[in-house]
Amino acid sequence: MKKIDGKKLDRIVGGDSVSGTVIRAFTDVIELLVDAGRGIGSAIRRIAEGNVCPLK
Repeated sequence: MKKIDGKKLDRIVGGDSVSGTVIRAFTDVIELLVDAGRGIGSAIRRIAEGNVCPLK
């Protein structure tokens, strides 16, 4: 294995592309936020309309 000097190491470029895993993680976070918003909105609507099950 060859050793690479510092000047060549400074010129190495890599890792600047977006992989499918990163895109999937981003869409999973957005989906989680949308689902949470839908659940909170539904809870607010049910409370406002008085359609809440009693806790007995």
